[in-house]
Amino acid sequence: MFFAVPAVESLATDITGVPNVAKLVAHFCAILWCASLQITMVDLAYRQDYLRTALIQRSFAALVWLCIMVPLFLATNGRDVEFTTEHVDNPRIASYLLIYLAYVLITCAELAFMCGRTAQRNWGTRPWTGWGFAMSSVAAALGVAYTISKGSYVLLYTLGHPWSLAVEQKMSPAFSGLATIFLFAGLTLPMLGGALRRWRGHEGARQEEESVSA
Repeated sequence: MFFAVPAVESLATDITGVPNVAKLVAHFCAILWCASLQITMVDLAYRQDYLRTALIQRSFAALVWLCIMVPLFLATNGRDVEFTTEHVDNPRIASYLLIYLAYVLITCAELAFMCGRTAQRNWGTRPWTGWGFAMSSVAAALGVAYTISKGSYVLLYTLGHPWSLAVEQKMSPAFSGLATIFLFAGLTLPMLGGALRRWRGHEGARQEEESVSA
């Protein structure tokens, strides 16, 4: 999100001399972020005998996507293009965006499912964790909505029947911004719940020691 700020984009271009480099870094970080969240959830949701295979599968998928996106970006990049929906009249930019959005769609759909299951398992016993993963599931669902919003515009433009670009440019950032907020909150709540449980455990042990001493 930092590299998506227009001032940062301009500064990155001025420093490196590479147009749109901030956009590539932002997409690169988004894929690594999704892959890292997948690995975290796989570690929580799957059995140990399947864990290594699941980690390799998702790491390999992220690597394949990056190996496709980076050469396509380099072959398309130039000062007269931008990797946004405003420039999807360029077939290479449309292809690049659809490849990127496909990865985000697949990973967010899986994250919504795994976070939802984890929330359900912890709902009655660990409310902080349950609420946290429920919010993370909502964040992933908003990520899916982001890809549908942006991806549908690219596809419909390619088919010759695009919907309003102005509406897409308002909806997509709103979905991605809300997804980030829900995810940060969702990942923070289980940590706070764990800290609270540890504090209560230490406090209970201290009170028990005091009662024994008395």
